[in-house]
Amino acid sequence: MTDFQHDLLTDPIFGVEGIDGRSQVSLAGLLARLGRREATEMTGLMPHQQHAWYALVVQLAALVLARSGDTRLDRSEQEWRDALRALGGSAEAFALVVPDLAKPAFMQPPVPERTLDEWNVLRTPDALDVLVTAKNHDVKQERFRAAAIEHWVYALVSLQTTEGYSGRDNHGVARMNGGFSSRPSIGAAGDVAFDVRYARDVTTWLRERDSLVQERGYEPTGTALLWTVPWDGTESLALSTLDPAFIEVCRRIRLTDDGGSLEARSRATKVPRIAAKELKGATGDVWTPLKMADGAALTVSGDGFGYKRMAELLFSADWRQSPAQLVRSEDGREPVFIARALVRGQGKTEGLHERVVPVPEKAKKFFAPDGDRSHLGSFAKARIERVAVMRNKVLKPALLAIAQGGPAKVNFDDKAADVHIDAFEARVDALFFAQLFDDAELDASEAQPRWDATLLAEATAVKKRAERSIPIPISRRQRALAAGDRAFVGSSFKQGFRRPTADVTGGIDDRASD
Repeated sequence: MTDFQHDLLTDPIFGVEGIDGRSQVSLAGLLARLGRREATEMTGLMPHQQHAWYALVVQLAALVLARSGDTRLDRSEQEWRDALRALGGSAEAFALVVPDLAKPAFMQPPVPERTLDEWNVLRTPDALDVLVTAKNHDVKQERFRAAAIEHWVYALVSLQTTEGYSGRDNHGVARMNGGFSSRPSIGAAGDVAFDVRYARDVTTWLRERDSLVQERGYEPTGTALLWTVPWDGTESLALSTLDPAFIEVCRRIRLTDDGGSLEARSRATKVPRIAAKELKGATGDVWTPLKMADGAALTVSGDGFGYKRMAELLFSADWRQSPAQLVRSEDGREPVFIARALVRGQGKTEGLHERVVPVPEKAKKFFAPDGDRSHLGSFAKARIERVAVMRNKVLKPALLAIAQGGPAKVNFDDKAADVHIDAFEARVDALFFAQLFDDAELDASEAQPRWDATLLAEATAVKKRAERSIPIPISRRQRALAAGDRAFVGSSFKQGFRRPTADVTGGIDDRASD
């Protein structure tokens, strides 16, 4: 008889789907499956939990391989089970419920005081999770009344490895730049699939290991799983005592089983689990870009991964790319860049932001270790500047002239055109990287006119749609449309935009005249 419940290493807790259909596997079974490179997607994960769970699985595998000196990913389920138990130091370290509070449980540090009296009670996994749902909008509160075990696991991993500051004595993880930041993920791969990315990112952690020890002072045999160390909430751990690929826990949590119904107990802490505030999130996480100016980790805003931010992260010398961003030969002929972040603000969640940027074969060479990203960077910078010119000096004046009925002088403080400007920006965002990569081998003298023509076509299409939707008094309609045309054509010519030619295309002229 064991004195714990829900052993992640033996119990088939996790739903997976592949070419063989759906099944349930243990954590050890999942690692064995991924090591065989079987197509694998997790069926029970919510979108915002994807990176937290993926990072956990990758780091566990990297820790096992680094500690054993055996870099085989193709291991049996039993081999993974034995290796993970050795890594955790006890059988309880991968059990979800352990009544003995002096022992660890999965993602739950031992409780030195041996009591959960006065701890807060959380009755559903989503109450434990990182999403802010206080106003009961969008994602409802406490939905999982009959939650499966895997839902508790995913919520626990999401909280312990990606949570930020959420009020007094509720500290966030070390792998983000401040309590209201996020743990971002920027990386390249041959495909977005879990199993495709897994092997390359395990290898990335192993490749970075020595440099992390040398540059950041990690201990190669230091603490790897922070939930295996007792914590009373008053002491922080130094990075110098940790393994480079450590998996952290930021909160004191214990799960209990009351007659078959799981509950979580939580307790605030006086200090964060890791003393690393001065690092601003620069802990060596392989998916996190760092700002060159101050070495701080990327903070994603509520705007997410728009074309301007992605261009910075992919090309700008202002950012030190994450190790996972390096495109490798095993990423195939047409790799992709994958960006993810759950953005948080003060007392709110500002969205789950994801973006996939496909890289065509002819542009892959620019992202190779000896590639010249600055070429694409200069193209991108020039194109972004031209978007701003089209938006602010051509399209907006024309739209405002229409909305204001053809005034003698346009009022630029008017918000009537904003929705149409946003539509233009959205279309540019959708086109930006595809055309950038398509023009990558051209000279600037050839590439820039093509981009200008595209912007002119897209702005023309937006203007024509706006003419049909902007409310204009009937008595001023013809005057307003004429004023809009004059402003648009005159400003386009003045700013150097020319009509698109037949080869810039894809039916742009037809769409613009809808």
